[in-house]
Amino acid sequence: MRMFLYSLGLALSLPALADSLDPTAIMREVRDRDEGADRRSAVTLVQTMADGFVRERQLLMLEKEYGEERKSTLYFTAPSDTAGTGILMHSYAESAAREDDQWLYLPALRKTRRIATNSKEGPFLGTDFSFADIERMRVDDYQYQLLREETYKDRPVQVIEATTADGLENPRTGYSRRLVYVDRERGLILRDEFYRGGRQIKTFEVLEVAQIEGFWTVKESLMSNLLEGGSTRLVRADADYNLDLADQNFSERALRNGIR
Repeated sequence: MRMFLYSLGLALSLPALADSLDPTAIMREVRDRDEGADRRSAVTLVQTMADGFVRERQLLMLEKEYGEERKSTLYFTAPSDTAGTGILMHSYAESAAREDDQWLYLPALRKTRRIATNSKEGPFLGTDFSFADIERMRVDDYQYQLLREETYKDRPVQVIEATTADGLENPRTGYSRRLVYVDRERGLILRDEFYRGGRQIKTFEVLEVAQIEGFWTVKESLMSNLLEGGSTRLVRADADYNLDLADQNFSERALRNGIR
């Protein structure tokens, strides 16, 4: 889903991507990897601006599976000027051909607003991730070609090119092409290059992976902005799986009242 959710929720308990050479099937397996019934993470976002200024934000992230659908809540806890801000996401099955829903709660306004589809390529709360990046990955956004198999950071990967059918920007994500490095054994994306109009504009990289409760989990990742300079590093302090999270955590009321 979506680089942000790769960073926050990338976990796989197996099976790995085996010997499949069908790139579309590989991407579907990445999207549908087993991440447990639900999960909770404490995360720090470290944003480094082009001028060297560094800003840190802490958040809690909760995710829960509902069959082929998924609900997610991101709730910022620090610093004070960001605390209380929340994002609620509802990802639908791709077969439903329905756009995912996102709602943003801003405590200063005490209002929740829905993020329009044509606004999702904009920056997520000023970071180098976009609102589209934090959604669950939609395989049908692109057509795929397996370019090669190689070793990347001592891991065996399949390098897959993703392009739109018409070569133009995807109206939801703003990307026309991606170059995706998939760890064949762990079933997760280790690197993702984003292109617009033939120019690479962003790069996502996984920096650290650990196995937590039987799930391969991304502990640290980096999104680099090649147009404006700067980057956003995502560091996971802890992660817990299969907690039987209450449905009430995935509602607009939860955004207003806060997550504990």
